[in-house]
Amino acid sequence: MCKKEIGHGHRPKSEWQIQGRLCGDCYVDQMKKFYESNLRQRCVICEIERYVSDMWEPRYQWNMKGLLCKTCFDKKDEAYQKQKTFCSICGKKLGMIRYNPKKQWAIQGQLCRECWDSQKTKLG
Repeated sequence: MCKKEIGHGHRPKSEWQIQGRLCGDCYVDQMKKFYESNLRQRCVICEIERYVSDMWEPRYQWNMKGLLCKTCFDKKDEAYQKQKTFCSICGKKLGMIRYNPKKQWAIQGQLCRECWDSQKTKLG
């Protein structure tokens, strides 16, 4: 690739689709390109491509597959903490006792007692 004279030629990997032998420098460069391309992934939310080492794995409570960038992880974590700390309907701060909505109500998060009672009388 670099047209240098080589004493010992390295055989390129078949995935690289390169014909002929490579010098040591070109072999290392090609190896870096190939493996770095495999180490990059897109964020599940914002679709930005980053190195896997810079990505964050979502918490199991979020029911997500894939990896997140740091900014998306922080936003998702903040939203989850808010959802867990405040009532989903009225926004009141939840105390020690929290109420989970019934599945047929189709409400995400937790409820305070007053909102749970009002939903129970409305929807059953």
